Amino acid sequence: MKLLVSILYLIASLTVLSHGIIIYQNDRKSSINRSLFLFCLASFFWLFFAFLATYSDSYDRSLMFYRICYVGVVFIPSTFYHFAHEFVGRTSAGKVTFRYVLSAFFAFTVLDGRYMISGLYSYPWGFYPAVANPLHAVFLLFFLLTLLPTLVLIYREMRRSEVTSIQRIKLKYIFTGLVVAAFASIDFLGNYGIPVMPLGFLFMSLFTFILTYATIRHQLLDIRVAFTRGFLLFVTAVVVTGVPFLLGMKLLGTGLWVVPVSAALILAASAPLLYIYLGERTENLLLKQQRRYQQTLLYASHGMLYKRDLNGLLKFVVVLLTIVARLRYAAIYLLDEETGCFELKAERPRVPEKPVVLDRYNPVVVKISRKEILNRDELLSRREGGMLVDVMNSLNATIVIPCCTRRGIVGFLAFGNKRSGQHFTSDEIDTFLTLSNQFALAIENALYLKDLEKAGSELFHAAKMSSLGAMASGLGHQINNRLHTIMLAVESLKIVYSDTFDERGRELIDSIMNNIKLAEDTIEKLRKYAKASSEGVSPVSLRDAVESAFEMMRIKSSGFGRIRLEVDVDDSIMVRGNPSQLREVFFNLLDNADNAIRQSLLKGSAIKPKISIRARRIEKETVEVEVEDNGIGIKEEDIDKLFVPFYTTKASSLHGSGLGLYIVDKIIELHGGSIRVESFDGRGTKFVIRLKGA
Repeated sequence: MKLLVSILYLIASLTVLSHGIIIYQNDRKSSINRSLFLFCLASFFWLFFAFLATYSDSYDRSLMFYRICYVGVVFIPSTFYHFAHEFVGRTSAGKVTFRYVLSAFFAFTVLDGRYMISGLYSYPWGFYPAVANPLHAVFLLFFLLTLLPTLVLIYREMRRSEVTSIQRIKLKYIFTGLVVAAFASIDFLGNYGIPVMPLGFLFMSLFTFILTYATIRHQLLDIRVAFTRGFLLFVTAVVVTGVPFLLGMKLLGTGLWVVPVSAALILAASAPLLYIYLGERTENLLLKQQRRYQQTLLYASHGMLYKRDLNGLLKFVVVLLTIVARLRYAAIYLLDEETGCFELKAERPRVPEKPVVLDRYNPVVVKISRKEILNRDELLSRREGGMLVDVMNSLNATIVIPCCTRRGIVGFLAFGNKRSGQHFTSDEIDTFLTLSNQFALAIENALYLKDLEKAGSELFHAAKMSSLGAMASGLGHQINNRLHTIMLAVESLKIVYSDTFDERGRELIDSIMNNIKLAEDTIEKLRKYAKASSEGVSPVSLRDAVESAFEMMRIKSSGFGRIRLEVDVDDSIMVRGNPSQLREVFFNLLDNADNAIRQSLLKGSAIKPKISIRARRIEKETVEVEVEDNGIGIKEEDIDKLFVPFYTTKASSLHGSGLGLYIVDKIIELHGGSIRVESFDGRGTKFVIRLKGA
């Protein structure tokens, strides 16, 4: 019996220690994990040195081991109190410190050798410490006054109506485990000469088993994955128990004791494997339905990637969540890049009186911007949240999961409670996280396809305009031929019938001839503008290029003539470039200025429309040109996008394709120059161009 008891002490000590190490290594910063590790460490000192004391045949050596063993025993009530109060969030640093100080005092008296332990009893299971009165009685009083209020605290916390369901389940396991551990105090009877076999190792093993099961089944301390490694550690601990068995064989020889000890070792080694097998089978049966819908969600998430319509995608996701995952509510919020706010885009079912826009300062937005998953029950169980929980309640959300892409957060999913009323497990949250990642990718694809279709339409429009430009020269030639024929006919009428015309008739003939000449002049300007220069790069008069752009603007916009033009470009300033391409540059800049002024006037501005063009040599081979207007201006956040293709600040996409400034930038780049923009919203815009002088 002596050897059996000592081996069971060893198994229990290694089990408790492995549990404590796993918990501590999983999250060293958690005060709950640290306090539970201290409780396990104190229990390990008790159980391990009790094993050594029980196994020893020497009275003096056994007495020494029991004194060390009692160092762990006197710290058990303090660590017990510390862990329980940390778990319910009622920790008082002063009260915890006071109990640790008392435990340290009792530990000193134990090691002194005159107060707590006076000697040893000899029982069938081996030596056992005999206590000295009355100090040990004082320690027992301290033990009870710490143990009972702690259990009452946990029980009252468990019965509180404000406690969430998930927290109540955790408290039940903690309460049950600590009650079982408290039964280990039965070992104190042996200290007073009552020959009751010590069973403390059994109750501590049950306590560890309860915590392990609760952690794996209900995420008690968020260390599910860590317990996989814990089982390996436990198996290793069981193997270590073979050392004293072999030692016993050598010292005691063979005998009947080999049978129960061998059976104990075999059962101890096979128990974890049996537990894993039975646990997996039981879990598969219990979670069969849950895993089925998780697989359905993951399978359906791949189908999101093929949805081209964004609105259809959003509706698909909320319907999928409420039907397959059996949620009471699901909603999707997407980021509006212009405002920086998250807007409600889809929900099921429709819930009135909830926020449909969350700005960047909202507590939920601040949290998900750090890519954090929000669980309302977890926040409440840790007594965190405050405004954060209030916002989640207003969103009707129990879980909030951000949707992330390479560009950052594009939105978030808000899940309501399950119809079954059960809390969300970590497996379910992992499934939702995978779903959100697939959803974020699907959003990116849908937006990309939408932009691609728009870009294709704009490219088609640009290609069509390019074709019209190529046709302009031929069309101008044909129209000029017709105008020339009309001019000859009118001149013939004037010569042949001049005597029959009165004053009014001659005025009409002159008006027709003048308008024909103006039409020919306009067509000639169009031909020159559309005609690609065959000379390549050559010295170009900057003023001629600007004047040509003015003429084209007068043709395009009837209101351009009402804008005051201030031109400060000397006739002597020459630049190296392609004439037609430079005309294109100034035409686009003037067109943008004209549009900006019109937008400002439409908004009721009292400005006097003005466009200024100034040019000067800043170096021997560099010319700087400034094109400035007093129009509506450009927002600061839009300035960096001006030279991006298909981006336009014009009031309607009908007024621009978003290619003008992109073309301007490329032309100037090909000419070895540079362009920059200075603008203030509502106060005008200035483009500054630098070109190579000639």
